[in-house]
Amino acid sequence: MKKNIIIIIIIIAALFCCSVLFAQNMNEVASSHFSTLNWVILIVFLLGTTLIGELVKNKDKGLDAFFKGGNNLPWWAVSLSLIATKTSVATFIAVPAFIFSMNGNLTYLQMTIGFALGNVLFVFVLLKEYYEEGIFSPYDFIQNRLGIRVSQLSRAFFMIGATMSQGVRLLGTALVLSVITGQDTVVCIVIIAVFAVVWSYIGGITTVVWTDAIQFVIFILGAFFALFYAIGDIPGGFGEMMNIADEKAKLVLFDLSLDPHKTYTLWVGVLGCTFFEFGSNAIDQVVTQRALCCKNLKEARKAVAFSVVGVATTWIMAFVGIGLVAYYNINPLSELVNNSISSEPDRIFPYYVVNELPNGISGLIIAAMFAAGISTLDSALTALSQTSVMGVGTLVFPKLKTMAENKVVKISKIAIVVWGVTLAVLAYGFSFFQDGGLLALGFKVPGYAYGALIGIAFLALMRKGNFTGIVSGAIIAVFTIAWMHYEGISFFWWFPVGALIVIIVALIHSKIITNTGNQTSVV
Repeated sequence: MKKNIIIIIIIIAALFCCSVLFAQNMNEVASSHFSTLNWVILIVFLLGTTLIGELVKNKDKGLDAFFKGGNNLPWWAVSLSLIATKTSVATFIAVPAFIFSMNGNLTYLQMTIGFALGNVLFVFVLLKEYYEEGIFSPYDFIQNRLGIRVSQLSRAFFMIGATMSQGVRLLGTALVLSVITGQDTVVCIVIIAVFAVVWSYIGGITTVVWTDAIQFVIFILGAFFALFYAIGDIPGGFGEMMNIADEKAKLVLFDLSLDPHKTYTLWVGVLGCTFFEFGSNAIDQVVTQRALCCKNLKEARKAVAFSVVGVATTWIMAFVGIGLVAYYNINPLSELVNNSISSEPDRIFPYYVVNELPNGISGLIIAAMFAAGISTLDSALTALSQTSVMGVGTLVFPKLKTMAENKVVKISKIAIVVWGVTLAVLAYGFSFFQDGGLLALGFKVPGYAYGALIGIAFLALMRKGNFTGIVSGAIIAVFTIAWMHYEGISFFWWFPVGALIVIIVALIHSKIITNTGNQTSVV
């Protein structure tokens, strides 16, 4: 434990050094107004979370303990971890930014319908199957039913989709730190990645679940504080805030348009977003790994079902965005800041927190943003480690199957570090391609992979399809999604379309093979 604490102290010292050595021009919007009190709150949060992570880690050194928590974690802690994992920093900075943007309104909240329905679909469709087969990941489930080659294909899709989406989320958290400290974004990416690696490295999934549960409490408090102060800063309070928002057409909630190019419509929320959320629960090991840590199926169902309350955070942050619209309508931004926000709209909420909120409160909210960002990233690191070592690694290096479990755990920890470096590099790359803001980018990048992966999961449930048919369907799905991307069709439609293409092509191929075989037998 002492060794881990020393590592964190060194990292925090490095953070202070970086804030001096790599500070940006103080005339920029990213200039720091972060007080000593706020730094103390943030440091206490980081040190306290690390200490708790060390204390609660599973003392068992085996693989089951490291990756599944020995199936001994309480459902409510798993549920809070699920919420924390899904509630990335994008919820904190991208949702208010979308509302604040020129054409923004509340239509994004239609997506929360799909977020809820996707959870319910997972509870009643695949969760029971996963527990009955005692698997480590959904790719083990696919392997049991469709063979090794299909499972490896699914693992490849997951690792591509997860690394891309987590790279975006790491970038989002780094932008927050950049606003606070005035550091270069690259330095911020490195700092956050190192914290996530250390927390994942300490005790595997057990540490991640418990620290996520604590971080959920922190970021839900931060969300409420942000909403409270956003309303309190407006003369006339909530009523005046809503009047200003209404004048600026920010209160539009439902969009019944059938135009597939529109991103946030009711039909996208009910259909496209449901598939997206179902995929996040059922085939994304970042999320699925938590659902597999409960004592039994009943506990797991409670954990997944209760995690639906996580959509409340999205609603809270949407109304924070409304508050920002009203506040800066009364207190206009300077021309310099306004130009900076226009080019990078995701900076508006961090800017408000650092420049407008009282000392201490801003520290708590920034700690909440850290909690949201790091809880998602450390979850991804354990999932990617498990998939690459226990899935791909055992096939490439068969000796892993007979190696002592404590040695495999050590290799898995090394994989955590490697994946941390990989995500940091991707986050840096994405900093040049913030097309449409982080909210859109976070959904777009996994779209190419996860649609096909959802289709494969349904085929495994039906025990239908073979490798040739599935890989053919996956290739067609990827090219179709690329065409949809080019045509500007909403990215939420990519998920159901990709899934349906894989399912249809695989079933047709199986039918052709079956008919050909029957004709050969007759002859």
